[in-house]
Amino acid sequence: MSRLVLAALSVALAAPLAAAPVPADGGKNVPLPFPAKAPVVVVLNGVDTARARLDKLLTAAVPKEAGRVAKLLDDQLGTLFEGRKLTAVRKDARLFLVLNDLTGLTDETPAVSVLVPVTGYKDFLGSFLTRDEAKGVERGRDGVDSVKMTVAGAEATVHLVDLKEYAAVSVDRGTAEGYAGKYAAATAEQFGPDLAETFLRSDLAAYVNLDAINQQFGDEIRGVKGLIDFALQQAQQQGALPGMSKKQLDAMKVMFKGLVQGVEDCRGLVAGAEFRPDGLFLKVQARFADGSETAKTLAAEPPGQLADLARLPAGLGTYTAVRLGKGVGRVVRDLSQELVTTDDDARGAELIEGHLKDVEAAGPGAEFAAALPPDAALTVTAYKDADKAAKALAKAFKAVAAGGRVGGAVLKAAPRVGDEAEKYKGFTFASVNLTYDFDATVAGLPEEARGPTLEILKRTTAEKSAQWIGSDGKVVVRVTAKDWAAAARLLDQYLDEKAGVGSAAGFRAVRSQLPAEANVLLVAEVGSALTGMAAQLKTVAGMIPGFPEIRAPKKPAGGVPTYAGAALTLKGETATLAAYVPAPALATGYRVIESLFKKVE
Repeated sequence: MSRLVLAALSVALAAPLAAAPVPADGGKNVPLPFPAKAPVVVVLNGVDTARARLDKLLTAAVPKEAGRVAKLLDDQLGTLFEGRKLTAVRKDARLFLVLNDLTGLTDETPAVSVLVPVTGYKDFLGSFLTRDEAKGVERGRDGVDSVKMTVAGAEATVHLVDLKEYAAVSVDRGTAEGYAGKYAAATAEQFGPDLAETFLRSDLAAYVNLDAINQQFGDEIRGVKGLIDFALQQAQQQGALPGMSKKQLDAMKVMFKGLVQGVEDCRGLVAGAEFRPDGLFLKVQARFADGSETAKTLAAEPPGQLADLARLPAGLGTYTAVRLGKGVGRVVRDLSQELVTTDDDARGAELIEGHLKDVEAAGPGAEFAAALPPDAALTVTAYKDADKAAKALAKAFKAVAAGGRVGGAVLKAAPRVGDEAEKYKGFTFASVNLTYDFDATVAGLPEEARGPTLEILKRTTAEKSAQWIGSDGKVVVRVTAKDWAAAARLLDQYLDEKAGVGSAAGFRAVRSQLPAEANVLLVAEVGSALTGMAAQLKTVAGMIPGFPEIRAPKKPAGGVPTYAGAALTLKGETATLAAYVPAPALATGYRVIESLFKKVE
């Protein structure tokens, strides 16, 4: 079956199609040939154009590999379609892969269909089928024709239906009969305007019809909620959640139940990819029912421009900006609880709770952070009362006992906090010195995970760490550095807007392709980010028997830093995750990944 689907999709890859434009109304009235209740649909949109766009992108990013990829694809298609002609495939229409029913996907003949755009059904049969296959076509009185086909060495009985502008192809007769009868065809209007535009504009897209899935599997989805408390309790009892506090566990329950509620409230989801000449653009969008709990949550999370991200110091690895409302923001803060004292330190826990409440009462706004582990980080958070927030945060560090945790890592000794340790350019800073106990941090993990986790900790966290927490009355700044001189340099870069990462052309190019307003924004310097991720992969891969050997990752030397970015925007009934990877960033990523794997001897 998989070979047959591959062949049907390859019809589009080989055919000279032109991308269908998105109508001025966003495509809400565009008719679509698949059933309105189909749970999952994949569309290949104007594929000759899409393939040409992909070729241009690959040529810009990895020119030495682009020709090789194109030749490999052409060779495979030539072998796959030997003896077949594609002249009856329409040049100006989309091709669809439809999962008509999810319940039988593992069956020998699953309810899956391919809708091929054709100039005429009779012409398609006469040109695409081989001479022997054409002779063996069984004409069905019910509108379903059948033929035995051999594709890539696999033989199957295939059922075909004439839909005038499309030929429906399926190995499941029941699915074919559904097309032959009267069925309600989908329209882009059922997606909603935002999802419809993404589905129609993307070179490759997938649509998940959550209305249909909830109708079919609603009871099972709702049943998951009742299992969340039990599952987390069991995981904690079995040591699968070491170092997690009760507050974090409660936040995790809220998060998981919220995700399940989101599935219940979701009407549809679209994921799309655009192969642009200058980079790869990806988008995932979910639309929720008007008035639902999830839609109400989104309405309380207005996005912002997050322009101050560009002020953060250049030369670091990752840049993040977060603007969340009280509801979601509180869950995120509780889940990522930074400061936890020991289990037997009830007074310390009480003090931490009180000081962190004072931080929240100070009115936090958007937060901007940049980091290059293990020794450099800067975080800037706006507050209505920034002085109160900075003092309360420093006090919270004082309340952590030896053996407590900061950022999930165990402390050898209580934090050493110095009030008003530094005054610099309008800021007054408290100093916080931390000494971690990495062995104690991993002690509660399964034995096979301790070594790799310890390696990752040592790579990403300094065993002795220094940070400064300060305020100028408007924002709270936290700086992590090897010493105060290094911290002051980071602060100078932040205060001098011309020295920020926004001065980098690569950063500006990425930011310009992402939504103007967002709730969460991430931009990463690709060389640093991938090198760090690859180092962790190498550590974890060593635990997996038979996993290919991975070399120590190396950041590409020289050249201009390249960036990639992503943005999460919550607006109205729609949640949108958009990502953009420019061609130079793809080239950097390719060089990092290519260097990882050794040839197996």
